[in-house]
Amino acid sequence: MKNETKLTILQLNDTHAYLEPHQEVFLESGSTVYRIAGGFARIAGYLKQLRQEQQDAVLALDCGDTFHGTYPAVASKGEAMVAVLNELGLEAMTAHWEFAYGPEQFRKLVSSLNYPMLAINVYDKYADKLVFEPYMLKEMNGVKVGVIGIACNIVDKTMPPHFSEGIYFTMGNKELPDYIQRLKQEGKVDLIILISHLGFPQNMNLLSEVEGVEMSA
Repeated sequence: MKNETKLTILQLNDTHAYLEPHQEVFLESGSTVYRIAGGFARIAGYLKQLRQEQQDAVLALDCGDTFHGTYPAVASKGEAMVAVLNELGLEAMTAHWEFAYGPEQFRKLVSSLNYPMLAINVYDKYADKLVFEPYMLKEMNGVKVGVIGIACNIVDKTMPPHFSEGIYFTMGNKELPDYIQRLKQEGKVDLIILISHLGFPQNMNLLSEVEGVEMSA
């Protein structure tokens, strides 16, 4: 009988800088229900409890829309979120509305984080090179995991021009197969996770076209 290895993977996204618990709408059995949800203290408490229960075999990932939304975040251009997020013990992130402060400010925010921003589809217009790391490797509870990031691809197409000053975005579908092969062949990973802010329909279409991703968040 083979020994089982347990790894809990969590996805955080679209918190939109709601630092405090707040009303959210939920659909339950066809009815609209309002409940108190969110708040980063509650998220931190849940993560702490889960890590204790799972003996730290927890991989927490952020798919974006985290640095922008409430007044403290917008007024500080995202800087109010850095210390809070660094306390959560996240492993990696990708992004969407984070670019609202402009690419330079977002890069400044990323440089203050204790985890990487990942995107295989964000390029410098002039150097034609990736702006962020494309993937990360993490070994946890004996499992070697590769995490690939794809940022929201519409930032330079439908959003204000200053969001994407000096950078451009692709869908990521052409780049993804090469990174999957690199992680499998060179990284010798057991599991590949894609963190993406393309949106659910686009993610499903992408995964139908590209093989090798075991989990998408």
